[in-house]
Amino acid sequence: MMLNKRLLIVLVISLSIGLSFGQSLKTHKHITKDSVYLNYINPFYAPLELTLSPLDSTKSFVKVNPYAVLKHRDTLKNALVIPLNRVKDTSIIDSKLYINFKGNFGNPNSIVNETYRYTLPYPKGKKYKIIQTFGGKFSHNKPHSRYAVDFGMKVGDTITAARDGIVFFIKEDSNEYCKTRKCVDKGNKVLILHKDGTMMHYVHLDFEGAIVNVGDKVKVGQPIAISGMTGFTTTPHLHLVMYKSGGISIPFYFKGQKRKKLKQGKYYKRKN
Repeated sequence: MMLNKRLLIVLVISLSIGLSFGQSLKTHKHITKDSVYLNYINPFYAPLELTLSPLDSTKSFVKVNPYAVLKHRDTLKNALVIPLNRVKDTSIIDSKLYINFKGNFGNPNSIVNETYRYTLPYPKGKKYKIIQTFGGKFSHNKPHSRYAVDFGMKVGDTITAARDGIVFFIKEDSNEYCKTRKCVDKGNKVLILHKDGTMMHYVHLDFEGAIVNVGDKVKVGQPIAISGMTGFTTTPHLHLVMYKSGGISIPFYFKGQKRKKLKQGKYYKRKN
């Protein structure tokens, strides 16, 4: 074992953003003669809210830096400190053996622009049927999905950005779907951060259906993805939902619509 050596490792942790899925959180490890220090680094373009606490079995000997909101590339220093004599192998340290970890995308101090009106998420002149809207009984009945809209798009249709923002996460490696929640994590998606801290999720995309990259700055109306049928779904569609920090869905409304809430069963044409 080599002491005082600095390493950069990747720790896979579940981040709760309404629906949990594995994410890569960078971790910097520093070993001294008596302790192992772990610093957590946010590699994402979205803010990351971290809450840490020791397990009942470890609280007598570990030290934890319990809370932080990290911007892109910010570091939570001394997030976890473990006595060296409590670590069997310093080359592989599983933080879950020492702490409870909760992570959410978003900054809880962000102020949502409630007056902003979004653009329908498809090319100008196209129209699509709403197959489920806010509070839909089938699947829009949980805090993470209550304010979601499902557009009945066919596989292969073009999806465009509803607002300017930066792409902070892409999943496009799935070609699976099923009619139960066991397939929730199979849904391909593009996540975009807006300047007021809100985050739009475009879900059920096609396999390799993203046409943007993480870190791209996108403009409203710009093509970003191809519609598909992946994840928890019974029919091809785009699931559009917006979050604030904490993985809570929030209402959003579209330009040019007299009714704030889009009506299930009605077709909506994008005019501009």
